[in-house]
Amino acid sequence: MKKYFAIGRILFKAQSAYRFDVLMTATGMIWRIVFAWILWGAIFTGREMVGGFTHSAMLSYYVVSSFFATMEMSYGVVGEVSARIKGGTFSKFMVIPSNPQLHFLSQTVGASVYYGLFAALAAVAGTLAFRIDMIFTGNLFNVFLALATFLLGTVFMNSFQFFMGLWAFKYHDTIFLTHVPAMIISFFTGELVPLSLLPGGIAGALRYFPFTHVVYTPTMLLTGGMEAREGAIGLVALAAWAAVMATISQFAYGKLRKKYEGVGI
Repeated sequence: MKKYFAIGRILFKAQSAYRFDVLMTATGMIWRIVFAWILWGAIFTGREMVGGFTHSAMLSYYVVSSFFATMEMSYGVVGEVSARIKGGTFSKFMVIPSNPQLHFLSQTVGASVYYGLFAALAAVAGTLAFRIDMIFTGNLFNVFLALATFLLGTVFMNSFQFFMGLWAFKYHDTIFLTHVPAMIISFFTGELVPLSLLPGGIAGALRYFPFTHVVYTPTMLLTGGMEAREGAIGLVALAAWAAVMATISQFAYGKLRKKYEGVGI
């Protein structure tokens, strides 16, 4: 595990070279808070509750979910994997003594920790600027569940994005695979709206699927909108999906790599 820790540490340090990217990411997070403040301010006019949320609870949801969405950096994996396969540089991951999937997971974690520091500052700035009365759970077990769920969600998303990137072994044009799913996933993770606002049957079914627990579940746990029992169900479901996705992506890598004719192979 030492080598993967070293990879994560190197990626953490490397982010300091991309200060403009970090600034834009933090700015983007603040804009999400601005959007929520304007939109839900208008919707809550003359109303006490909307979909079980008070105005403060809704804005708290957007602040925390924006923080988690900013920290979830696995979306870069699919682009890097597919670009390296097409460019012939993926060959190095096939000859060095490390598991490519774990290699990219380490990169994701390293970058996520760095961006998380600035995401936290952006969250505080947005909260103070718009005088948001933040709501947090007082249950420490819920906090533990939220953090464990987010970490496991990062593992799942990394495996999923690695799997999607591997299709560049077989197909030259992978734009559809890299961009369209991202738009769909952003909805089902709860980045755009709280999933509890969906019809009951749909919201209930989504808790057995993985994307729901990447952002939505940890956010609801931290803001007191979800009981520990439901959070635990989400954690178990996500653990099962993460194991299945890691197995599938590893199997796909073993099969598809045989089609590769990269530089040095």
